[in-house]
Amino acid sequence: MPDSLSLGEPAEEAAWRALVEQGLKGAQWARLVGQTADGVAIKPLYRETDIATATDVSGAPGAAPFIRGARQGAWLIRQSFAHPDPERTNAEILADLKGGVGGIELVIDPNGKDGVAIRDAADFDLALSGVILEAAPVSLDAGAEELWAAELLRDKLKGVAAVGTAFNLDPLGVMLRTGRQDAHLEAFAFTAMTCRDLPNARFLRADARVVHEAGGSEAQEIASALYSGIAYLRGLESEALDIEQSANAISFAVAVGPDVLIEAAKLRALRLCWARVLEASGAEAQHRGAYIHAFTSRRMMTRYDAWTNILRVTTAAFAAGVGGADAVTTYPLTDALGLPTPFARRVARNTQHVLLEECRLGQVADPAGGAWFVEKLTRDLAERAWALMQQMEAHAAPLQGFLQGLVRETRAQRQRGIAARREGITGVTDYPLLNAAAPEIERATFISAKAMPTDLSDSRIEPLAPVRWAAPFETLRQRAELHAPRPAVFAATLGALAAFAQRAQFARNLFAAGGVAVLGEEDAYPSRDAMIDAFRFSGARVAVICGTDAAYAEDAENAAQRLKAAGATWVMLAGKPGDSEAKLRATGVDQFVFAGQDALKELETLHAALGVA
Repeated sequence: MPDSLSLGEPAEEAAWRALVEQGLKGAQWARLVGQTADGVAIKPLYRETDIATATDVSGAPGAAPFIRGARQGAWLIRQSFAHPDPERTNAEILADLKGGVGGIELVIDPNGKDGVAIRDAADFDLALSGVILEAAPVSLDAGAEELWAAELLRDKLKGVAAVGTAFNLDPLGVMLRTGRQDAHLEAFAFTAMTCRDLPNARFLRADARVVHEAGGSEAQEIASALYSGIAYLRGLESEALDIEQSANAISFAVAVGPDVLIEAAKLRALRLCWARVLEASGAEAQHRGAYIHAFTSRRMMTRYDAWTNILRVTTAAFAAGVGGADAVTTYPLTDALGLPTPFARRVARNTQHVLLEECRLGQVADPAGGAWFVEKLTRDLAERAWALMQQMEAHAAPLQGFLQGLVRETRAQRQRGIAARREGITGVTDYPLLNAAAPEIERATFISAKAMPTDLSDSRIEPLAPVRWAAPFETLRQRAELHAPRPAVFAATLGALAAFAQRAQFARNLFAAGGVAVLGEEDAYPSRDAMIDAFRFSGARVAVICGTDAAYAEDAENAAQRLKAAGATWVMLAGKPGDSEAKLRATGVDQFVFAGQDALKELETLHAALGVA
C-alpha cells in the first residue's frame, strides 16, 4: 500500500498557483497572504515542503521537547474567584466545585476593588471554608500583595499534600502592572525555603497576560514570558536550587484569544522555546516541559451584546485545549460588565465541560499536530519570540521601556484596524443591536473601608495598562444612550429597495456602532416629494443619502439640496464621492461615510452634528 493519501497524481504548487492567479483576474497573489501582528505570513495553502520533516524536533505528545504538550488526558478546569466579599466568594467556590470545577484561582485584593478583600488569616480561612485543598488545589493571583498572600497559603497548607497548588509569585509581572520596581524580590528566598516542604507545588509564574491584555502580539507575549522565566531561573539559582527544582517551581500564565490556530500555535511555540531554555540550562529532557495555565482573553470581551462573549470564550477555550494547556480558566460572559451571577458562572464552567465531555477534546493528544500550517506557524512564532527575547535581554527590558514601546506600537496598529472596522467586533462594530437586553450582573455590597499599603518601591517604570478593543466604540454608544431622545438619522433612500439596501444596511450598522438609530432604511419612495415628506414627519434633523453610484450621479445633488431646504442640519452620503466630492459638498452634503474610513472619527463627527456630548 502506498504511503501517499493522494487520490490522483500529485499537483505541482506552481500549476495550482497559476490557476489561483487566473481566478484573481489580475489581482496579485499577495492579496491572499495575510500577516499576524508580528509580521508572520499566513498563506492560503501549506504543504509538507513548508516543514523540514527530516529535522523535525516536535517529538511525541508527552515527550521532550513537549511542543505537543506534556499533560495526559483532560486539562484542569480552574475557575477564577474575585468577589470582594470573602463569604460570597466561598459560596461561589463551593458551587463551582459542586459543578465540576477542579481548581481555584483565588484573586486577592485587600481593598476589594479587583479581587477578594482578604486582609488576614481569618478572611483567608473564610474564603476557603469547606474546601478540601488536596482535591481542589488553590492558585493565587494577589498582585502587589503576592508574598503576603503566599505566606497565608503556606501556613494553611501545613500537613496538606500540595499537588497542583500554585503560589504564583511574579515580581516582574507586578512591576509591569504597577510600574514599581523591585517588587518582592524575596520571592526567590520564599521559594527556596518552602519548596523543600512542598515539592509538588509551583511557586513562580511567568505571566504573559499583562502583555496580551495591554495589546501585545503573540511573539511579544511569548518573549515576555521567556524573559520572566529566565530571570526566575537565575533568581532560584542564586538560592542554590538545582535546575530541575527550579524548572518544576515555575509555571506560565497565558491569555488566549479567539483565533484558534494562531493561539494554539502560540502555546506550542512557548513550550518549544522554554524547552530550549531548559536544555541550555542543563535540565534533563524529562524536566523541560512548560506548565501552562491558559485564561480566556479579557481584551476581547464586550459590554454591549455581551451574549456574544459566550462565542468568544468558547472559541478561546477550544484554542487553549487544542494548544495543550494544562489548566484553563474561562471568564463569564459578563466579565466586562461587572461581577458574574450564578448563571454567568455556570455558563463559563460548563463551556469547558462541553469541550471536555461532549467534544472529547481532552481525549485527543495534540489535535493540531502535523497540520503543516500549525507546525509552520509554531516555528515562525518561536523564532520571532526567541529573537525578541534576546533583544529584551540586551535592552534590560522592561526596565528601559523597550518592551513597553513594542507593545504600544502593536496596540496602536490593532486599534487603527478596529477603528476602521477592518477587524470587526460582533455586537459592537458589526451587527450591533441597539436595544439588546444586557445580562444581569451581581451588585457587590462589600465596600472597603480602608486601603492597605503595599511595601513596593517608589522607583517607577512605565506600566502596561490593560485595554479592551471594544471600549472606544462602547464609549460613543454609552454617550448616545445618555442623550434623550435617542439620536437618530433619517435614511434618504434613492430608487428601489434592491438598489439602496446594501448602502442603507452599511449606514445602519455604522451608526448603530455609535449608538445612533437609522429611520426608514428599508423604505422606498415613489417620488422625491414622498421622501422629503417622510423626512419632515420623522422628526430627524440629520439625514444620510443611500443609493447606487448611478443614482448619486443623477439625483444626489438635488436630494441634498431638498433635504437642507426641508430643515436638515447635516446631510451625509453613504459611499465614496470620487471626483464629485466638491460638487456634492457645494450642494449640501456635509459628510461621506464608506468602508475603510476611521469609523470612530466619523461617528464622533456625527455625534457633534447630532448635539451628543
